[in-house]
Amino acid sequence: MYFNNNGGKEVTYDAIVVGSGISGGWAAKELSEKGLKTLVLERGRMVKHGDYPTANLDDWELPNRNRLTEEEWKDYEIQRRTGYTMTPAHAHWWPKDSENPYTETKPFDWIRSYHVGGRSIYGVDSPTASATWILKPTPKKVLPLTGL
Repeated sequence: MYFNNNGGKEVTYDAIVVGSGISGGWAAKELSEKGLKTLVLERGRMVKHGDYPTANLDDWELPNRNRLTEEEWKDYEIQRRTGYTMTPAHAHWWPKDSENPYTETKPFDWIRSYHVGGRSIYGVDSPTASATWILKPTPKKVLPLTGL
């Protein structure tokens, strides 16, 4: 059944992946390698290597020794429950709960980040301590990784 008679004239895709985090990025890779015409939608900004403004700062070089004040915590009520996501060093990665609310019927810690790569670009303590998956055309011959 065709819902759009102009479908053949328009741009079409075999698969649409929402989000470029570790799951979305991997799904897009697998689908495109299987020959599917794949579109990845991402709501966030592009993060380029070196775009980590606080990565090389120590706690004592950050406001309040890298702790949020009670006034600042009012913008991150849900993220505060985790005990680890919010610090002045990482605040630029996270949307404010006060500006991006969601309704809870029971407690659910939905920790969001809006940029290419999603939370997959975070390391244990710093974005530079992790890997970002960059999708590129697959070469004709892929050699196995050894020594890992």
